[in-house]
Amino acid sequence: MKVSQTQTNFKILILLIAFTFSACSKKNDPTINGKKYADARGTYVTVSNADWYLTTQGSGGTVNLKVSGATNADKITITTYGDGLNSDINMSMGSNGQFTQDIPVSFSATSRSTSTFQQSTTLKAYRGTDILVVTLNSGNLSY
Repeated sequence: MKVSQTQTNFKILILLIAFTFSACSKKNDPTINGKKYADARGTYVTVSNADWYLTTQGSGGTVNLKVSGATNADKITITTYGDGLNSDINMSMGSNGQFTQDIPVSFSATSRSTSTFQQSTTLKAYRGTDILVVTLNSGNLSY
């Protein structure tokens, strides 16, 4: 599924509005910081810190993740979701494989959950032809 430039621009606009008028809410983060994920081919991702938090704007809401760590991969991406659009966003990495990203993982422009919910995302580490997929779960969240 190819995302048009208009859809991408709309998504960016919504995210900018959400960040401009946001307020933090409750969180519960069960991600075990310092956990190392690895596969048989030697590709690894160590998640040093993963903090989930929520922002609101009008009747919409955003689930955000501040994640940092290290990898021996050539490239690492994070999956985002928003009003039906899924994307893999490249994460910036330092020369030693360190990464830090504060990213909106999912958003809704029109409504947010009124009950407790959970969110997850995937980090994909690409090393040569190897791809290591790491799933990060938020635990219980509520606005």
